[in-house]
Amino acid sequence: MKNYIAFLLLMAAYACSNTNNNQPADEHNASVPKTASDSLYKSVMDGHDVSMKKMGEIVRLKTLISQQKDSIAGLKTKNQQNTAAFDIAFNNLVYAEELMNKWMQDFNPDNAGNSEDEKLVFFKKEKEKIDTVNARIDNSIETAKKITAARP
Repeated sequence: MKNYIAFLLLMAAYACSNTNNNQPADEHNASVPKTASDSLYKSVMDGHDVSMKKMGEIVRLKTLISQQKDSIAGLKTKNQQNTAAFDIAFNNLVYAEELMNKWMQDFNPDNAGNSEDEKLVFFKKEKEKIDTVNARIDNSIETAKKITAARP
């Protein structure tokens, strides 16, 4: 009985360690692009991921702008020009956030089509859109940082 259990354990260990080295490592890896449209899709999704990482920064800056604007409103001598700059920066952040949300709502890779050419056209357009969203996000964050840094 001991020999039988030892044999089973030995076979189980062998089965777990046996790998098939005949297949390329990336053959069954879905994250590795196989076509040009796959690469473009991955690029679009990378752009999405970059934008999503900045959403927290947008929320933080909107809160900071609101707080700083409220503190200016409490002063006896209000600086209307400064308040307007806060409004513009805040609205730019809101617009950038709305652009991202709209892009996510409208993006549907199932609409790419069936042929490789259709997919390429679709994902090129989506890449342009997400790049525009990213640029808008970056600009709004940069402007908001400048306006909030100028005020202690």
